[in-house]
Amino acid sequence: MSGELTRAEWLARRRQGIGGSDVAAILGVSKWKTPRDIWLSKIDSSVEFEDRQTLQQLIGTALESHVLRLYAEKTGRSVRRSHQLHVDPDHPMLIANLDARAAGRLVEIKTARSDDDWGDPGSDDVPQDYWLQVQHYLQVTRVPVCDVAVLFLNQSEPDVAVYEIPRSDQYAEVVAELVDWWDRHVVGGAEPAPVTGQDCSRRWPRSNGAEAIATHEALIAIEELRKLKVELKALESRKDELETVVKSAMGEAEKLHQSGAVLATWKSSETSRLDSKLIRERYPDAARECTVTSSVRRFLLKGEK
Repeated sequence: MSGELTRAEWLARRRQGIGGSDVAAILGVSKWKTPRDIWLSKIDSSVEFEDRQTLQQLIGTALESHVLRLYAEKTGRSVRRSHQLHVDPDHPMLIANLDARAAGRLVEIKTARSDDDWGDPGSDDVPQDYWLQVQHYLQVTRVPVCDVAVLFLNQSEPDVAVYEIPRSDQYAEVVAELVDWWDRHVVGGAEPAPVTGQDCSRRWPRSNGAEAIATHEALIAIEELRKLKVELKALESRKDELETVVKSAMGEAEKLHQSGAVLATWKSSETSRLDSKLIRERYPDAARECTVTSSVRRFLLKGEK
């Protein structure tokens, strides 16, 4: 099943299934999103995770046509764009929005700041989240192989590296986990457990004045936190000592170097900000009108020696 969609339609349809870019987050291996982020994006229409693009994503979108042209020149393959939404014939909650297709294969377009975490071109050694995304597309479309064409932005010459990723039988286990996750959390409505401190703050933004009994797991975590705070305090102290040595060697200089190589910089900068105290004194009515109240929860460990 496939069809051309506008971006607004695509975003709406995107909420109705698990896409390739959701997989790493659902499995808990994404650097950028958590399972709860994905869950909210599916059940809350006011959440627009997919529509907020980072600078890196905007650069990647702008360079897509260029990367695809370089790929076609390097491989000699005829490539056609394929911004279509596909649905897995056996698992309708699994969907895929493709970049392009060539004869007998998918083509996924990427840009990356550097080639760190990437293996040799021609291999299937790509970052884990991209591997999962590609396997998801291969699963949904039943195509046997996908080429990942990536432009590394740290290279002086514009060229693409091509990675060939065959469909893996191991992804069947991931499919089962994704289907179960969808049934439990999206269909069943069970909220995923928080996996980061930010997840907790979003889940419980305000305290209610009640008291909770510490679980065994919480007691262990508190003990480890206390030990860690002591270690971090010592490390911060040592860090300050070392920075003092370097800054003392620099004095008023802006750069510290050896044999032409810059080792450190200590530059002056100026910032401007509104003097809220002065505004409240001179324009109290305007200050009250423009004042907003926000709520934050401060986490403290008690009973420390």
